[in-house]
Amino acid sequence: MKKNILVFLIMLFVSTSISFAQSETKQKGKITYKLKMAEAHHLLLGDKNYRAALNIYRELLTDFTNDAMINYRIGECYLALNSPELAVEYFQNARKLKDKPIVPELHYNLGIAYHKNLQLDLAIESLEKFKATAKKSVLNTYNVSKALNQVNYAKKMKEHPVNVEIEILSENINSRGADYAPSITADGKTMIFTSRRSDTKGGGIDKAGDYKYFEDIYLSTWDSTLNNWGKAYPIEGNINTEGHDASLSISPDGNEIYIYRNDGSIYIGDIFVSKKRETSGKWSTPKPLDKTINTSYYESSASLSADGNKLFFVSERKEKKTGAQGKGDIYVVEKISKSQWGEPKNLGPIINTPEDEIAVFIHPDGKTLFFSSKGHLSMGGYDVFMSKFNDADSTWSIPQNLGYPINTVNDDIHFILSLDGKTAYYSNELKEGMGERDIYKINMSNYPVLTDGVAINLSILKGEIKSNEQTPIVADFIFKDNTGKEVAKTTSNTDGEYFITLKGGFAYSVSIQAEGYQSKTISIDLGVGKNSIHTQIENIVLEN
Repeated sequence: MKKNILVFLIMLFVSTSISFAQSETKQKGKITYKLKMAEAHHLLLGDKNYRAALNIYRELLTDFTNDAMINYRIGECYLALNSPELAVEYFQNARKLKDKPIVPELHYNLGIAYHKNLQLDLAIESLEKFKATAKKSVLNTYNVSKALNQVNYAKKMKEHPVNVEIEILSENINSRGADYAPSITADGKTMIFTSRRSDTKGGGIDKAGDYKYFEDIYLSTWDSTLNNWGKAYPIEGNINTEGHDASLSISPDGNEIYIYRNDGSIYIGDIFVSKKRETSGKWSTPKPLDKTINTSYYESSASLSADGNKLFFVSERKEKKTGAQGKGDIYVVEKISKSQWGEPKNLGPIINTPEDEIAVFIHPDGKTLFFSSKGHLSMGGYDVFMSKFNDADSTWSIPQNLGYPINTVNDDIHFILSLDGKTAYYSNELKEGMGERDIYKINMSNYPVLTDGVAINLSILKGEIKSNEQTPIVADFIFKDNTGKEVAKTTSNTDGEYFITLKGGFAYSVSIQAEGYQSKTISIDLGVGKNSIHTQIENIVLEN
């Protein structure tokens, strides 16, 4: 009897110990769960370090496989990392593991993931379900109507694609990192772009931002023998630093580069310019543009007209006197002297919307504007739009969406077009890409967006203007057609170089004036290219 009582007591002690140990382990597991979830949540929403957050959630998932919230958060991470297929998978898991949505916005985010994954009918179904079931307070947080409009528009655009061919550029340009913001010279021989690859200057990672490599500017030249872009390399000179250095554009003549800098202290999102040194070919230390352009608000994206007289740029300035329409607006500023810009003008509500307009590009024809927007009707995110300037009434046309497959459900940005209108480049983040964001080439031969099917035959006219003593001259050029109408004007730089694009196959009367020199009028017959862009060099001498 005593033996049985002893056995019973031992078993009771062991059972209690095991139960206590299990309870303690369970309690520790709950504490670990809460701590890890809090840490990952801060990384996801606070730091926006999506990869770090994803690693923690995936680690937790091994022990909490059927946890709906973990699955939902993983879906959020993949959506932020532009992996919609995986986002759909984990959002669906979260939906199946709970009778009710784990969070009120589950069906909305699932709809967005379906949209980005081109499951457009399922996207509509999920968004409509969110619209029908979510409380009014939740609905007010999300623009469901806009999301549904974009999905329906995406369906429409996919059914009527434009006639283009799109291919990713080779590893000479693209890398495993993000590559974007391409810009080419008017002759099509030089390309610059921004990259966040491992060999950027200093090799640093932006730990205060998105935990990716800092931006640097790279340059590539066209190899006419291989008919391809050569291996890109960090641009030479004093442009790249160990911080962020992003290219906005290269001038049509290839002598200036516009740069975006944001050091968080002195320069809070400003536009800089660097000029090529004539002797070495290297680039000068970038200098900020006039205070009429750079303000205390963010300024980004800049594109110079081929004649050098106008600069189109994006600014987030809010002053009513500037005509600000929304977040980022497109402005134009004209030169009022050899080195000074005037007051910027907002392009107005036809172009700008309450949402963001970014990545502006003025074609060398001086009349066709390309930009990306979230405010005009798009297939999702940023789409590329085109507007044309009407000389008769000095207005811009209603922006035209460039269509699918140029535009997609992703962010389609940094669109630029060659002088002849046959080749375009832009950046996108697609499944077949090499890295996070890549640069793509678009064959526009069968989609003549510049002149509705009529070739414009733009040619390049450039050269040097010097004195008898071979001193470079800063001079004003005025071009007139055979009717005497002024069609263009430009000014040579301090090195005496001038550059302009005009319709080829015509004769022009050119009036040249410079302080301290005799005025001169010459006639130029500008040729036109057949299979390539025609470049004509005319060197000029002015008498004292």
